[in-house]
Amino acid sequence: MVKNRPLSFNLKLITELTVDEEEALRVLRTAVYPPEIIAHRPGRHIKWSLPQWRLLVEDRSGSLVSHIGIVNRKITLDDVSICIGGIGGVMTSPEAQGQGFATAALGHAKTFLDECGLTFALLVCRHDLVPFYTRLGWQSFNGILLVEQPGGTVPFTVNEPMVLPVNDKAPKKGTINLCGLPW
Repeated sequence: MVKNRPLSFNLKLITELTVDEEEALRVLRTAVYPPEIIAHRPGRHIKWSLPQWRLLVEDRSGSLVSHIGIVNRKITLDDVSICIGGIGGVMTSPEAQGQGFATAALGHAKTFLDECGLTFALLVCRHDLVPFYTRLGWQSFNGILLVEQPGGTVPFTVNEPMVLPVNDKAPKKGTINLCGLPW
């Protein structure tokens, strides 16, 4: 966990990001996902939604060390409309990984989603990250996840969908339609 390293957690609407913050995000994204890695990722052809908020985590020196994108969206669960939180773009700089930055940021994100009164949260992650999220209380969603793509509504099968209870139970099966692009 984060030891003796005071962190700054800054939740901002994406429209309120400064030029410097945008640049810091670009640098972080490139460090975490270099072009040569992205070129071979199964999800490289997917059209993704932009988050509404960005949770920026800075260390004592003011350097961006971690990031989470957050979405609030009305979706359908088995054809019933509900509002959920979406978590995406979880990134921690390679030299800061394993120090608890993402864990701390995810805790802050859950508090924010709780304050928003959302039912549950959903993220999609690489299969190798499932154990990490499971340790933090996320559960695999073993139903159908539908997303919008340029060709229409399609099942999302690239990454593992996971859910986290926020203000109610999180479904483990059924059909979730994100009613938009994935995050």
